[in-house]
This record gives sequence, C-alpha cells and structure tokens, in this order.
Amino acid sequence: MVTVVKSEWHSVEKRYSAEIDEDILAEIYPEMDEDEISQLLKELECGDISVDTIMEDAGWDVNIDWDWLDEDDWWTDRKGGYDITYEVSK
Repeated sequence: MVTVVKSEWHSVEKRYSAEIDEDILAEIYPEMDEDEISQLLKELECGDISVDTIMEDAGWDVNIDWDWLDEDDWWTDRKGGYDITYEVSK
C-alpha cells in the first residue's frame, strides 16, 4: 500500500487596520512642525501621498498598532481552481 498526500495551494489575504493620526506622523517625521504634520495628514486622507510611503518611512522605528479585521480572504490565481500537487508519503 502507498499513502499519497494531496496538497491544495491557495493564497490568503489577511486584513488589518490602524489609525494614523498626527501623533503617529510626528513620530515618523520628528523634523516636521505641527503645521507640516497637519498638511501631511490631509495629503494622506485625499490620496496625494501614498500610504506605502508613510509605512516605508515608519520602518521598524515606529510602532503602529494594527488590529486584525477578522476578514481572511482565500483566493486563487485562476478562476475556479487552485494548484494541486501530490506526493508519496514515506
């Protein structure tokens, strides 16, 4: 007898949220004054500055409190299926 292991390969998106306010921005950009921080927050709200830019600038130096949204989304690269592999278990 041979035991065969079937693996299904899916992708998962986990969603988190965080509140970015003036205090967090001041931590990320300590060289900016209050007016510059307020302007930066407005630019972030209207999409004139990328969230990716803010997160990259924060790096590991600023602790951002992320809350899990409990909205895992399993999806695949092609409609209606997922990759399957088989192997013989030893």
